[in-house]
Formats: sequence, C-alpha cells, structure tokens
Amino acid sequence: MKRGLFDEINRREFMKRAAMTGAAAYLGFDCNLAAAEPPPETTTIRFQWARSPCWVPQIVAEPLLREEGFTDIQYIKFKNSADADKLMAAGEIDMTTEFTGRMIRDVVPGNELVFISGLHVGCYSLMGSDRVESVRDLKGKKVWAWADMQSGPVIFFKALIAYVGLDPDKDVEYVFVPHNEAMELFKRGEIDAFMSFPPGPQMLREQGIGKVLVDTNVDRPWSQYFCCLMLGTRTFITKYPIATKRALRALMKANDIVARDPEMAARLIIEKKIRPPALEKPLAQAFSEIPYGKWRDYNPEDTIRFYALRLNELGMTKYSPNEIIAQNTDWSFLKSMKDEFGLAWA
Repeated sequence: MKRGLFDEINRREFMKRAAMTGAAAYLGFDCNLAAAEPPPETTTIRFQWARSPCWVPQIVAEPLLREEGFTDIQYIKFKNSADADKLMAAGEIDMTTEFTGRMIRDVVPGNELVFISGLHVGCYSLMGSDRVESVRDLKGKKVWAWADMQSGPVIFFKALIAYVGLDPDKDVEYVFVPHNEAMELFKRGEIDAFMSFPPGPQMLREQGIGKVLVDTNVDRPWSQYFCCLMLGTRTFITKYPIATKRALRALMKANDIVARDPEMAARLIIEKKIRPPALEKPLAQAFSEIPYGKWRDYNPEDTIRFYALRLNELGMTKYSPNEIIAQNTDWSFLKSMKDEFGLAWA
C-alpha cells in the first residue's frame, strides 16, 4: 500500500473517531453505556437514500451505527417519494427520515409508518420576487412549489399560505417545471415565488436574487416544530427494539455532530455524490443555519399535532392528531435515552 493512501485512510478514521468522541463528550454520554447494553437483535439496517441534503445526519451517523453494532448498513434508492412508503409497507426499508407533513398525509392509523423521533427543525425557505412583500401578496401570482403536486414542498407550501388565509388551490397559479428551470424562471422574474430547501435559498441569497418571505429556521410558527421526523416500520421496531434504540441513538448523536461541524457535513455530502462539488459552500452555509441541535428541546408530539391540524383543515388527511398519535407514534425509544442525552422536552 502506498504511504500516501495509508496516511489518508488513517486521517479519515482519526477524524471519524474524534467526531464520535467529541459528540459523546458534548452530550455528556457515557461511551461505555452502549457496550453494557445487549447487542442489537439484527446487525442489518436499511434506510432510504438521503436525497434531501438536510438529512445529512443520516449519512454522518454511519460510523456511529457501526459503533452500535450494525455491520450491514444499506441505503435504498427509489425514484419518487411515494415509492418510499411502498418500500416501507413492503418491509424493504427499516427506518427513514421524511418531511412531517408528507408522512402525516400518507399515514393510516395502525399502518407500518410509526413516528419515533424528531430529526431537525427548519430547512424550507419561501423566496419571493421584488413584486411581493409578504406571503399574502402571492394571491394571483405564479409560484413554483415543486415539479409535482404530491411532493413534500407542495404540502408545506399549501399549509403555509393557508395559514395566512389564502386558498392554496384557488389563489395562486402553480408552475410545474424541473427545479433548475424553475430557478432560472425565478431569476428572470417570470415567477413570483420559489419554494425550496437547501442549498437553493442560500444560492439565491448569495446572488442577491429575490427576498426571503419565510425562513422556517427562524420564522414562527414553523421554527417551533420539527420539519422532518424519524420513522420506523412497525414490524422492525416491534421485532428489534434494541436495534431501534441503538440506531436512533447514533442518529441523534449525528445531529449534534452536524450542528458542531457543518463544513464536515457538507464535505461528506459531496464525497457521497449526493450533490456536486460546486455546492459545498452553500451546503455548509445551509447546515450552519438549520438548528439541528434543537432536537433536544422540542417534543415531536407537538409537531404531529401542529401538522395534523394543518393538513386536516386542507383535507389532506381525515385523521385527527389524537388518532395519529395513538396509533402511529412510539416515543419510548427516545424517552429511554432522555437521561443519557439530557433532553429538555416534557
């Protein structure tokens, strides 16, 4: 083996170890506690591929998952978001990260989708042209919320404009084109609003194009709730409770690592070829703005209530918050780690 390659491998391993040790110290977590627990009932775990950059904790968690006893960590790819639900229902994905609103839309009480933890707050931004000063000004305007009406960004956009009194089905004109084409249309002033998640807003701000109408990282009420939650399949978390807890612990530690080192997280996204190298700087900026550390303070059940009410009002779900919470949530794994992580939520 060439000396240079050997040094690079050891450098990377050192960085991984240092990150894990630093996270443990930051959390006040006893590194020997996991070793004292029973090993996971399975050493294989399958996640959906992290298509959204803001799900980077799922990628950062890989060495932590190995520390927890997982030797076969798989990332299942698919073409569209609806496929993820089908794969979970078929038992081909064990745990996943997803936008809360989209999963609430797809939940049927008692089905395979079970919310087990929050992941991160914020990430979505609504950018407006110079012709709009507020969300209410979008009435009668052209907007791009995503390339199809079934996506998470569209669900969020509808909830957002309904919250300020607009009718999301009648008061705006949706433009359905691919993402890059939509960004060019926005730059040329041919659409008045652009719904996006990282690194789109960061790139537009850097270029001085448009204005931020809503930033879910900081603007209420959106900043008071999780954007994305962790889910497990009912079959997996019931059959493998120790594995579920160990996997969740790795993911939550990864949250704190991203909060402390957004530049490292951006580099990892590039290394994994989830996004091209040209986006490393805006991704690092985005990861520094997303409040990953707030997962410790927020109760994920509040998020379920908030989004279930919004979607119920829009006719996107017929189920009440209480029905979903009673049959499609299991906070026991998170609560069991409460003392370990010093969680503040009630």
